[in-house]
Amino acid sequence: MRSGGCLLLVKTIRIVIADDNVEFCEILREAIDSEEDMTCLACVHDGEAALEAIAAHQPDLVILDHVMPNLDGLGVLEELYGSERRPRVLMLTAFGQESLIQRASNLGADYYIMKPFDIPTLLERVRQIADPASVASAFQQERKRQQIERHVAEQLSVLGVPPHFKGYTYLKDAVTLVALDPDLLGAVTTKLYPTVARMRKSSPEKVERAIRHAIESTWIRGNLDSIERLFSYTIDANKGKPTNSSFIARLADHVRMEMLAS
Repeated sequence: MRSGGCLLLVKTIRIVIADDNVEFCEILREAIDSEEDMTCLACVHDGEAALEAIAAHQPDLVILDHVMPNLDGLGVLEELYGSERRPRVLMLTAFGQESLIQRASNLGADYYIMKPFDIPTLLERVRQIADPASVASAFQQERKRQQIERHVAEQLSVLGVPPHFKGYTYLKDAVTLVALDPDLLGAVTTKLYPTVARMRKSSPEKVERAIRHAIESTWIRGNLDSIERLFSYTIDANKGKPTNSSFIARLADHVRMEMLAS
């Protein structure tokens, strides 16, 4: 790559993917190989093959799934623990238990990301992990996000938001994002809904409608005592229920306060 007549050297991040989902591996391989600063050295589908690929290719980074046959992700981390030249590890998991996260961290995982996720976010995390200065802060930031998401899910359950509604998932994402970045409340239509839509492979319009439907259903069939306690001072007297924005704002604020108190 050249800029102003000077040659700029871009360090290529050399990656091994270990995930038992063959289709996902191929999609991720193509995404990685399309980036100028990354290359996929190998895709493997079980833990033992992952260790063989790591030994053979000496990658800079391993994208490692938690659940795999023969040897799971934690088993791979255990085998790598203490190695002289251990690659950085980005762990994928469908489970958010604090004990699992702590175990992975203690065994040397540099970062973890919850499924489902979007590929651009994953690639950005790969770049962050490849930069040693950002690893610790990135891991802590993701842990904070997971803690907030669990608090949000608990509150949605208390309020009686139907968990089988698409709006439930969209609400959980939206409230979590706002709890992390309150400035998003000033751009609900232009930033918040589009961000949730990208995360869930939907459209901003569908996100907005699904959230509104979930709130309306909760106001009819939800836990009225919990609704009254949380929203008694924010409900529009004329409409009888909060707008999407006010619902998200109130719940995000409540979750932040809960976490500060704990």
